[in-house]
Amino acid sequence: MSNRDVELAVDQLAEAHSGEAFAEAVRRYSATLGEDDREQLKAVLLERARLLEDAVDERFRERGWMRRAFNLLE
Repeated sequence: MSNRDVELAVDQLAEAHSGEAFAEAVRRYSATLGEDDREQLKAVLLERARLLEDAVDERFRERGWMRRAFNLLE
């Protein structure tokens, strides 16, 4: 299975599920994969998590709404 195939599968799962339901759908999907494909899945999920974290960090650095909200708490 190609990396792109795994990315498309994750996209489809993300469109159909959110939160815990997404995590459970990923677990079920992972169980259908071989070891190499599971490693690809792990890499895709980690990359997406990193991209999300980077986006949040960038917003915080730009003094966006999140930073203003945290400043209100102080």
